[in-house]
Amino acid sequence: MKAGDWVRFCTEQIHPRQRNLPEWKEGLLIEYHTWEKIARILYEGNIVSVRAEQCQLAKRAPENI
Repeated sequence: MKAGDWVRFCTEQIHPRQRNLPEWKEGLLIEYHTWEKIARILYEGNIVSVRAEQCQLAKRAPENI
């Protein structure tokens, strides 16, 4: 993941045996460093920090293709 990518994320803890699927939200990735394992995402005018395991790439930024 790189800055400018469109990502989906959830703020709830994901557990493999969890029956209820988490609610996914989408936002713009502002910052992600592999050594921190924290993604900073612009969502509804606020910057949200989530763990990398709770974040997925939804669409690559056109300039990074």
